[in-house]
Amino acid sequence: MEEREGGIVAEYAGFWVRVAAYLIDGIAVWFMGACLVAIIGLITVPFGITRGLLVPFHPVWYFYGGTWSFIWLIVPAAYFILLWVLRGGQTPGMMALRIKVIRADGSPLDWGAAVVRFLGYVICWLTLGLLFVWVAFDGRKQGLHDKMADTYVIILPRAREALPEAEFSG
Repeated sequence: MEEREGGIVAEYAGFWVRVAAYLIDGIAVWFMGACLVAIIGLITVPFGITRGLLVPFHPVWYFYGGTWSFIWLIVPAAYFILLWVLRGGQTPGMMALRIKVIRADGSPLDWGAAVVRFLGYVICWLTLGLLFVWVAFDGRKQGLHDKMADTYVIILPRAREALPEAEFSG
């Protein structure tokens, strides 16, 4: 990024690069959530079997269903919020594709902005992902979640090094 009189000059990350990063992160979130669900299942199902609770529509099944739903909200929330704040605005998918979330003033995300941005994700998920498409048509490539948290996703510049001059023989 370059700093100029009016602020920071950066290239906004477009829709498809963000989708690709999100798919990479989605695989990681799914894997972590599946492992957590399996662990909880291994711990709780034997208690259900010994007490005859494996009967359909038993009240304990509602607890299990609520627990699974809670896990599938908490795992993505923890994944995205923690990484955005603790890893300087990047998840593993974003790192792989050299993109980063920053605040409008160029500073890294704080806890409040990360939580608001994730709540924007939830709203986008509730529309079956249609609000994520907003990124493709916005001039600054901001989705609803970016507008809510006052953030941008930018492409990180490639590191450039000067190559040593080669000596020509002869």
